[in-house]
Amino acid sequence: MMNAIQTATKTALLGLTLLIFSVRVQAFDEGVHFERIGSPVEARTDRVEVVEAFAYPCPACYTFHPIIERWAAEAPDHVHFSRLPIALQRGWDLFALAYYTADVMNIDEAAHAAVFRAIHDERRRIRNFEDIAAIYGDFGVDPAEFMATAESFAVDARMRRNRADVTRFGIRQTPTMIVQGKWRVVPGAFASYQEMLDAVDFLVAREAELLADPADEDESAAEHGATESE
Repeated sequence: MMNAIQTATKTALLGLTLLIFSVRVQAFDEGVHFERIGSPVEARTDRVEVVEAFAYPCPACYTFHPIIERWAAEAPDHVHFSRLPIALQRGWDLFALAYYTADVMNIDEAAHAAVFRAIHDERRRIRNFEDIAAIYGDFGVDPAEFMATAESFAVDARMRRNRADVTRFGIRQTPTMIVQGKWRVVPGAFASYQEMLDAVDFLVAREAELLADPADEDESAAEHGATESE
């Protein structure tokens, strides 16, 4: 029975891969449109992992937000989307801390967009973590409870994992997209954010094909190793 389920899953992934490739006819090249991560993170084996590295104070991330939200809403079932808050500038770690605190407290997803609006539209003055906590008060969250949760073990564990992921992924700017823990896609190589996401779709389709037939990944890894040794 399990073999039959696995076969059906692989067949579905392959079918979705072919469908995506039939729509996304544009070719994207490694080293031009996306980069291979030097020390890839072990990825899921049932779905393709797509991560958005962002920062709330980043104007480009604010512009990108509605675009990536539409993409995530329309992503196929074999894609697992998540976010990675980045602290590339001094003081931005407070926003990453707030993101993970909201995650631990299961605060309404609408709060994510609200933080962007508070910074870029409402121009709220953010001087400390208390000011950030006040934003979540609009969602019925007690600022004192929010700040106490920020000091919890669960949030600390997420922050430690965050720092490790930022280092492993080699993230130097926001927004950045990471596909299956081994591909890094940044806006500079594209004329628009939509074209950037087309490249993400290209990689997702390719990774979905590898999930459907793992033998292809072994062959690809061997070819990459041979190229590096030449």
